[in-house]
This record gives sequence, structure tokens and C-alpha cells, in this order.
Amino acid sequence: MSRRNLGNWLRAYIEYTAETESPDQYHYWTAVSLIAAATRRQVWLNLHYFKIFPNMYVFLVGPSGARKSIATEIGMKIAEEVGIKKFSNKITGAALIKDLSEATEKEVIGNEIQLFSPLMIYASELGVFMGSDAYGSGVIADLTDLYDCPSKWEKKTISRGAETIFAPFTTMLAATTPQTLKDTVPTGAVGQGFTSRVLFIWGAGRRKRIPIPPWGVEYEMLKSNLIADLRHIGTIRGQFSFSPEGFKVYKNHYMERLEPEDEYEDERLRGYSSRKDIHTLKLAQCISLSHKDDLIITEEDMVSAIEAIKWIDQGLPYVFEGHGHAANAGDVVRIFRQIEAATKNIGYASHPDLVRKNYSHLNAAEFATVMQTLHDSGAIEEIVTKDAKTMKIIKVYRVVDGSFLKKMKAGVPSGLNGKED
Repeated sequence: MSRRNLGNWLRAYIEYTAETESPDQYHYWTAVSLIAAATRRQVWLNLHYFKIFPNMYVFLVGPSGARKSIATEIGMKIAEEVGIKKFSNKITGAALIKDLSEATEKEVIGNEIQLFSPLMIYASELGVFMGSDAYGSGVIADLTDLYDCPSKWEKKTISRGAETIFAPFTTMLAATTPQTLKDTVPTGAVGQGFTSRVLFIWGAGRRKRIPIPPWGVEYEMLKSNLIADLRHIGTIRGQFSFSPEGFKVYKNHYMERLEPEDEYEDERLRGYSSRKDIHTLKLAQCISLSHKDDLIITEEDMVSAIEAIKWIDQGLPYVFEGHGHAANAGDVVRIFRQIEAATKNIGYASHPDLVRKNYSHLNAAEFATVMQTLHDSGAIEEIVTKDAKTMKIIKVYRVVDGSFLKKMKAGVPSGLNGKED
């Protein structure tokens, strides 16, 4: 087996992408997705009644211009160099089955022939890739089934008849805005089967301005080493186990965790909460593979995985900001943002300005309901004053609770600070 060039693949990837504008969390979870895809169902954690494979569905979420696609494209270029099989067409059930069938690989181990079907699903723009009919067409149900890595997956299509996919292993990396996510995933589906299996990674915007990212021999060398070591990770085979200290950390965390109904006030997040331990164990496998070959999940690996999953939590309210059950949930978010921007620029947002910006979205009664919601929640305050230009009495608003949307500001998980040795 070839030797590694890097001491820690995840840390090296963070260093490789440090001088780009995309948020740290986008790069971290893109890197995790690459490790997950590279394993190709060849490693697992055995929990006796079932196995946990390290495949993941990762959605990078943020406003337009947050540099989501830049982060995913950097990762996908490395994936292509490594030879990871990719599906990136507009997704339909028939197209997914076709690509999974064509992705099937065969390995001879002893006297046995093993078939497995690894595929990385990539969507630089979720709305274009999936469309608003994904739930009705059955595609989401298919992705939900595939996430659990069945030993075989059977599907009937009109054009291809009955198909059997042996040992499918699907990972997914996608980028989207909150509005596109709302258009693609119906409000009633948030928290149910598919979305509870997805890791939604929020980024509020670019972390810094970089007119032209630096490049040179050191970056070429680092990229080459990342490609070589990811290929190496893809050659590792076998079953994970815990070190005694690693198991102790996992057991304590599992036993001390809040119940889903206690962890989140928002009932739509309780399905995700119930799967958090599975997500954590998948991630722990990827973290372990990032820096060693022994297939042992250590205390360090578990602590890093637990921290990284907690890191996600800070952005979840913002991811689903427009998915409220009330019809005006998205309008509340939009108008809060408008008032927030105006408060920063001139100290307030006037009632006439807000009406002009939102008349095409809301009638007078709906607008009044949104403003009342923001005021009663303590997000904004209303002030009656005289307009300096017209000398008329008007209402103005300003933000008094900047954390209303709970924007995420966080550092990277432990073990990823500092440069690669």
C-alpha cells in the first residue's frame, strides 16, 4: 500500500483553500464529502444489526454571492482527478438508475466476487438539478432509500423495466440558496425522511475579499498531494472499530444527548436530531481516514466529529428561515433583511420605502401582519418621526435584535487550525 504525503488530509485541504472567499464551513464539508465519496463502500462501522457507511448528503446553503459553487467546484476538480464517479445531470429516477448501473464495480476477494455501485451526486445549483417536482416524481424517495446503503436496490422504470443495483453507495454534494431550497423542498417535508438525512451547511457570505487568489509551486504541490492521498484513502478496506477512549467519548455523548423534542424548539428539526448520532459516526469515519489507515476511531476523531456536527447547528435556523408554516414566513425574513440593511446604512427604514419594495409581494393587510410579527418578536422597533424632505409624519423602523435570524459565525472544528505539517 502506498504511503501518505500529508499528515492530515482535511487540514491540508483547509490550508489549500485558505486564500479563497468561500466560508470555512463550505470548504470543510466539501472536503468531508470527497473523503466519503472516495471510500466507495469499502469501509464501514458494524453495529451488529446494521452497518454505518460513511456516505453523506451535504447541501451548502447561503445567499447569492456566498461563494458556494466556488467551494464545490474546487473540490469536484480534485474528485475528477481522483476518478470519483459523478452524476451531475438533471436528476430523474431513470437517469439515476442508469448511472448507478454503469458505476457498478467488481472486485475479487478470495473466492468471492463482490459488486458495488458508488456514485457521487453533484449539483452546483440545486434548483436546476432537482427541480420543484422532485418530491412528486419519486426522486426524493429514491435518494432516501439509497442513503441507507441497502445490499441491493430494485427499481422499476417504464423505459428500462426492472433494474437491480447491487450495493449502491451514493454521496451527494449540492449548493443552494434558502429560497431555492424552499422551492425545491416543500415546507411540509422539512424534517421528514430525506431532509433528516441531509447535512445543511449555512454560510452567511464570503469570509474576505480576494481579488485574485494566490497560486504558485506550493499550491501545485499541495493539490498534487491532496489528489494522491485521496486516491490512497480510496484503497483502504475493512471494518472500523473504536479505541477504548473513542468508544467512551461516543457512549457518553450518546447517553447524555437531549431527546429530539428537548434539543430543538422547532419540531421540523427533530427528525434530524434523531439521526445526529448516525451523522456523527459517519463523520468520525471520514475524520479517521483523513489522517490514518488503521480504521480505529479514536477519542480525537470522536471529539472532532461531535464538534463539527455542533458547528452545523448554529446555521440551521437560517437555512430554514423561509420554511415557516405561515404563508408569510419568507416575507418576514425578506423585510427584516431590508430593515437590517437600512439600519446599517442610514439608521432606519421608512414605512414608505418598505411599501415600495414589497408591494409586488404583499397586499396591505399582509404587509401589516409581517410588520406586526417583527415588532412583537422584538426584532425591530417602530418610531414616529417627521420626514426631513416632505415634513410629513411617517413611521420608521430599525433593528434592535440583530440575532433574530441567528446568523452563523463560527470557527473550524478542533484539529483543523494551523498548517499541515
